[in-house]
Amino acid sequence: MSKKPESIFAEQVDKDLKKTFGDKVFFENIQQVVKAGTPDRLCCIKGHFVALELKTEEGRLSKIQKLKLAKITNAGGLAYVVKPSTWEHCLKELKRLKKIRS
Repeated sequence: MSKKPESIFAEQVDKDLKKTFGDKVFFENIQQVVKAGTPDRLCCIKGHFVALELKTEEGRLSKIQKLKLAKITNAGGLAYVVKPSTWEHCLKELKRLKKIRS
């Protein structure tokens, strides 16, 4: 059985995050069917909280996904809806994050 386009894209995102940020990134693959709306990747990149909602080119956000991403943004986190066509731009934006000193 071949992989779904969503799975292939998600694997590429994980690979790119590891390659780009090394030990300056932590991310968790969220696959919670029961807990609707949680972004696909919850990350800490250089001390910044980042939520990534991964979609195919045709994918659309649900109301609960929009609400949770808005709550993350309102709390000071970064929230991105990423498609294969926008991933390169998003990754460039993430590279610009400055390390937060503790």
